[in-house]
Amino acid sequence: MSEKLKHPNLLIVLTTEKDYKHAKDLAKSLLKKKYAACVNLRELQSLFWWEGEIQESREVQLIIKTSQINFERLILEIKRLHTYNLPELIFWSVSSEENYENWIKEVLD
Repeated sequence: MSEKLKHPNLLIVLTTEKDYKHAKDLAKSLLKKKYAACVNLRELQSLFWWEGEIQESREVQLIIKTSQINFERLILEIKRLHTYNLPELIFWSVSSEENYENWIKEVLD
């Protein structure tokens, strides 16, 4: 099956939170405000540089699916609610199967 790729209107945004409760609260806020259509939560172990030292911690990653139209509001909401002073905010445009893209647009309109 060959899917026609269109100009991507969808985005995936990654962030992490310090625990499952805070990640779930953030996800629910993004969903209730319709800034995101879907958020996946995944527990992980992180190693990173912070304040000149290598740190290690358990975190919960949020994989957020949104539209280009909602992107700026979503980022502002994450920054407003996040427990970290410097939250991870990594994002990229994506293409998807047409029915899935239509579902996201329908949910977020």
